[in-house]
Amino acid sequence: MIGFKSFAAGVVALLLAGCSSTQAPVSKRTAPDVELPAMRLFAADSAPRGVARSNADIFEEFIDYAFALESGQTLARFSRFEGNVTVALVNAKRQVVSRDLDRLLTRLRNEGTVPINRVASPTSANIVIELIPQRKLHRVAPNAACIVVPRMGSWDEFRKSRFSRRSDWTSLTERKRAAIFMPSDVSPQDARDCLHEELAQALGPLNDLYRVPDSVYNDDNFHIVLTSYDMLMLRLFYAPELRSGMAKHEVAAVLPALLRRMNPKGVSLTPRQLQETPDAWTKAIETALGSRGSPSGRVAAATRAVNVARQAGITDHRLGFSFYARARVNAAHDPRTAAGDYARAYANFVQAFGPFDIHTAQAALQMASLSVSAGDLTQALQYIEPSIVAAKTAQNGRLLFSLLAMKAEIYEHGGRASEAKALRQEAIGWGQYGVYETKEIKDRLKIIAGLIPKLPEGEG
Repeated sequence: MIGFKSFAAGVVALLLAGCSSTQAPVSKRTAPDVELPAMRLFAADSAPRGVARSNADIFEEFIDYAFALESGQTLARFSRFEGNVTVALVNAKRQVVSRDLDRLLTRLRNEGTVPINRVASPTSANIVIELIPQRKLHRVAPNAACIVVPRMGSWDEFRKSRFSRRSDWTSLTERKRAAIFMPSDVSPQDARDCLHEELAQALGPLNDLYRVPDSVYNDDNFHIVLTSYDMLMLRLFYAPELRSGMAKHEVAAVLPALLRRMNPKGVSLTPRQLQETPDAWTKAIETALGSRGSPSGRVAAATRAVNVARQAGITDHRLGFSFYARARVNAAHDPRTAAGDYARAYANFVQAFGPFDIHTAQAALQMASLSVSAGDLTQALQYIEPSIVAAKTAQNGRLLFSLLAMKAEIYEHGGRASEAKALRQEAIGWGQYGVYETKEIKDRLKIIAGLIPKLPEGEG
C-alpha cells in the first residue's frame, strides 16, 4: 500500500473573477512591474504542547490511525521504528529543501520525542528521502504528489519491487526501513509539505481521517505542516510503554494512561464523538478532486458528497469541505454556483473554527475575490486580514501570496501607493516559496490586478 499526498486541495485558483462580469466592468489594469525580492522563509517554529480536545476522541482516533490503512485494510499489529532512526536526503539540489528537513527533524525530536537524526549515506539510513522528476513519479503513481513505502531504499529498488509483498504495510510488525519519493521540480513549499506528511507517516500513522480537522493526517490538505495534534500522535507512537508487535487490545489497554500524561488538557473535556466518515462520501470527494473523469462527472461526484453528508446528518467541517470541493470543480464553468458554495463553506468553517483558522482562510480568499470584483473593498479586507494571520500560522506561503497581493491592489486603488508596493513585494517573496514558477507568480498578479471593477466615467 502506498501512502500519498495530493496537492489538489491546497492550490488557490482564484477562478471566481468571472462572477464580476454581470455586476460592473472589470478593470483591465495589469499588474505593475515589480522587482523580484528574495524568497521569504518561515521562521523555525514549534506547536504548543497538547490538544484542547477530549482524550476519549483522541483515543479512538489513535486506534484508527495505528491499526488501519487509507484503503480500509486493517493492521493486526502495531508497528514503529525501534531505537534511533536515521534519515538521508538524496538528490536535493536546492538548499531550502535541506533546510526544511533539518527544521522538521528538530521538531520531531523536541516535540514528537522521536529519536531521529540525519545521516549522509542513504545505505545506512532507516528512511531515505529521494527527489525525482515529477513525470517519473506520476508514471507509477498518477494521482500522488509524493509517496512513502516500506522496506525500500531507492527509486530503482521501488520500481523493481513495488508489486511485491515487500511494499505491503500490512505485513509489517516492526519498521526498519522506508523510502519517501517526492518530486524535485515543485515549489519549496510543496517539497516541505511532502517532507512533513510523508516522514510523519513513515514514522507513525499510516491512515488519514477526514473527521480530524487539526492534522496533516487528513486528505483535505488544509494543514500542510505538522500540528500540535500530529506531534501528540507521534509522542504516543514512541512512548516507552508501546512496542512493535503489540495487538490492538494491548495498545488500547495502556493508551488512556498515556493520554492522561501527555495531554492533560483533554482529560475533562466532553467528547464530540464525530461519526466515522461514510465510504460513499470519501469516494465522492476522491472522484470530485481527482485527476480522472470529466468535469461534469466531478461536479456530480461533489454533489453526491454534499448529499451524503446531509443525509448522514454530518454538519461539521466535512460538510463545509463538501461545499468547498463542489465550488472548486464548478468554478471554471459555473462561477455563480461556485460562489454560493464558497459562501456556504466559509459559513461552516467560521462556525466550526472561527475566522483565524486555515480552513476559514482558504474559503475567505475566494470570498474576498468576490467582494473585490463586486467593488466592496472594505468587505474584502474583512476577509483578508484574519486570513493573513491564519496563513502565517499554518505556514502557507502560497495562500499568503494571494492574500497579500489582493490587499496590495486594494491599497493601490485607495491611493496608498507606497504601502501597496511594500505589500506586493512581500507577497512576491512568499510567492517565491509557495509558487513554483516566476511566470505563475506574474500570471496570478495579473488576475488579481484585474479583479477591481473599473469606475464609471466621471467618478474617482
